[in-house]
Amino acid sequence: MDTVSNSTSNNNRPVNYITILFLLIAMVCLIVNYSTARAISWSLYPIGGLIIIMASLFPLLILKKYKAFGAFVGLTVTVIPYLYLIQTLVATKGWFIPLALPIALLSLLALGISLMAFTSKKLNKITAAAVAVFMFGVIVNYGVGVFVNRFLNENNGDEIIRVAIVYASVILSLILMIIAFSRRKGKK
Repeated sequence: MDTVSNSTSNNNRPVNYITILFLLIAMVCLIVNYSTARAISWSLYPIGGLIIIMASLFPLLILKKYKAFGAFVGLTVTVIPYLYLIQTLVATKGWFIPLALPIALLSLLALGISLMAFTSKKLNKITAAAVAVFMFGVIVNYGVGVFVNRFLNENNGDEIIRVAIVYASVILSLILMIIAFSRRKGKK
C-alpha cells in the first residue's frame, strides 16, 4: 500500500509545488494591495491570471490522456470570466459583450479546432499547421477586425495590413496543404 501512495504523491508533487507557489504569490499581492490601498483592487488582476494558468497547466500535469483537451477546457472556462473581471475593475465599461466576448469566443473556437487538428490521428502535423494558419490568419484576423471596427464605429486604417495577412495566410495554408498532400501521395 505504501508503494501506491508514494507513487501517487510523487505524481502530484509538481502540482502541489505550483499550488503553494501560486498561493504565496496571491497572498503577497493581496497583502500589498490591502496594505497600500486599504482595499482589494489591482491584486485581482494577477490572481485571475494565476487562476487561468492553473486551470490550463494542471490538466497537462494531472491527466494521463486528453491533456490538450483538458488544458483547452481549463482555459475556456476561466478566460471569459477573467475578461469580465477586468471590465468590472477598470473605469471604462461596456466593452465586454460587444468586443471582448466575441473576440474571445472566436479565438477559443479557432484554438479548439486547431487542437483537434493537431491531436487527430488522421491528420499529419503539416495539415494541422495549415488548419491553424487558416483559422488564426484568416478567420480570427478578419473577425477581430470586424469586431473592433464595429465597436469603434469606424473603419480602421489598417485594412490593408489585415487583408495582406489574410492573403498571406491563405497562400501559406494552401502551400502547407500541397506539401502534406504530396507527402501522403509519396508514402503510398
